[in-house]
Amino acid sequence: MKRWLPALAVLALGATWFWSQRRTMPLSEQVRHLPSSDGVLVIADGAVINKIAGPGGNEEQDYRDFVAKTGFDFRRDLERLAAVIGNTDSYYVVTGRFDYAKLSAYAGTCVKTVCSLPASQRDKWISFMPLGSNAIAIAVSPRQLAVADMEASRPPLVAWREVPMMIRGQGKHFSRFGLSGEEWVEANVSGDALELKAGAVTKRIPLSEIL
Repeated sequence: MKRWLPALAVLALGATWFWSQRRTMPLSEQVRHLPSSDGVLVIADGAVINKIAGPGGNEEQDYRDFVAKTGFDFRRDLERLAAVIGNTDSYYVVTGRFDYAKLSAYAGTCVKTVCSLPASQRDKWISFMPLGSNAIAIAVSPRQLAVADMEASRPPLVAWREVPMMIRGQGKHFSRFGLSGEEWVEANVSGDALELKAGAVTKRIPLSEIL
């Protein structure tokens, strides 16, 4: 029996490593990677994002090319998104199934594991880096390597909950929906609408008016 112990130990270590690489990053860890920037906190499971996006088949050619070259399709491969979306900089921590080698090749410009490419928005860059085998940090910013702001874990940006979807920010970020000021607004998808709550005020915005 003793002669088998080294082999069993190696197998056990290998299984532990394999499991640690495949585990989904906890939401608490996703949120801690988000910089303390002014913006709207968004947490959403892949199934909720699919519901908001609606049925596939009408994607733009740029997105179809992206899927073909990277193998990543958010409808199939996205597990959960945590983000803080600001007026200038936006940051995302996304969990799911990724082939980072293909994503890096698609970007074309990489320094070690940090990659960047021009965004569709004028004068902005998309930068990204891995946060483990199933998580990626992404930044959209005028700064080419803004994703470096996400390297250190931080205290949570705002209060959050383990829910399928939560949107939380100050009213000024929801001005397009007639809200303003410093009061906190929370939003959730309810049926075919986005339901905004600010104190005693509730507004329902059809998803068709948002997308």
